[in-house]
Formats: sequence, structure tokens, C-alpha cells
Amino acid sequence: MNAPKPNQSFADQTCPVCQQGRFALVQIDHIEEVLEQDPITFRGVWVDRCENCGEIVFPSETTQFLESVVAEQSEHLDQRELERVREDLGVPHQDQMSEILGLGTKTYHKWEGGAQFPTRSMCYYIRVVAEFPQAFDWLRRRAWRDKNRLLDPQATKNWKTMFPDLAAVQNTESFHQRSSHKKANPALGLSRVAFVTR
Repeated sequence: MNAPKPNQSFADQTCPVCQQGRFALVQIDHIEEVLEQDPITFRGVWVDRCENCGEIVFPSETTQFLESVVAEQSEHLDQRELERVREDLGVPHQDQMSEILGLGTKTYHKWEGGAQFPTRSMCYYIRVVAEFPQAFDWLRRRAWRDKNRLLDPQATKNWKTMFPDLAAVQNTESFHQRSSHKKANPALGLSRVAFVTR
């Protein structure tokens, strides 16, 4: 795929680095480093290059082209895709998206801004929640907590439901002998002590 010639560039403007040369729109070969895989070589990429010092500036259209090819070949999500996913899922702020996905507060902001890039495995994860909004809603609600027997108000009323192994031995004569047995699990022993009634 050939890089499109950009409509906007710095051609004929003075180079801010050397203050002597002027930029010219030229084509070069460019190697792009990619996370978790080999670099990608681009032939004939359009850039603005100073005729005096050689300073190179990538026009925004060239940058977008490079990002889209890298994302396609590496299966990474680019900045625009990450933004689209967040908006399609109805999350107005990047820090909220970070919180829902269990990331650092500013992580999604850095991804959308291009300061950092998600790993390929994280891109797979984001694609799944984008494709299955009900899974994303389950994640947002932290619905797995509904199945936590320690947080279930009904279960906490009945300790036998919360600790079925303890309930199974509580009414036997060997209950107190088992709790002092050398091979007994210390954590279970603590539970048994806490729940012994006389």
C-alpha cells in the first residue's frame, strides 16, 4: 500500500531547528518499530525534510497512514479506534474507561493520545468488550461480586451456607479433636474456634 501524498505540509517554511533551510515535501523509506513484533518497513513515505540540516517532520496524514498500517498488521488498536470503542460503549471520559477496564487512572488517556500503546493482548480484550456490550456492562457493574458468598446478605445470615465444610463436621464428636489435629488447616481451625457455640 502506498502512502498518500498529504494535502498539508510545511513545504517552503523555514526549519525551526537550523533556522536556515526550508522544508521540502519528499518521499523516503521509513522503518517503524512495533511492539511485540518485527519492525515494519515503509517505502516512499511522504515527509517534510529540511534541505539544509535534514530535519524530518511527518505530516499528520502520513502519521495517520503509518498508524493504520501498523495497527492492521500488528492487530493493535490505533488512537482513533480506541476513541471509537469508548464512545460506542457510552463512556464519556477516558479515566472512566480506565477504571472500568481495571487500568491505571490515566492509562486510556495515554493510549488515545498516543503517549503509550496497549499490548496486543489488551487490544484483544478491548475488542471482545467492544463486540459484546453485555460483557462490557457486566464488567462495568463488577457483576462477579453478585456471586461472592461473603457479600451475599442472605448467606451472611446463615454461617452454615458460608462455611459448608465447617457445618459438615460441627455436629460430630470428633469436631474438637479435628481442630487440634497436627495436619489440620490452620485457617479452618481459626474459623472453627470463631464459630464454636456451647
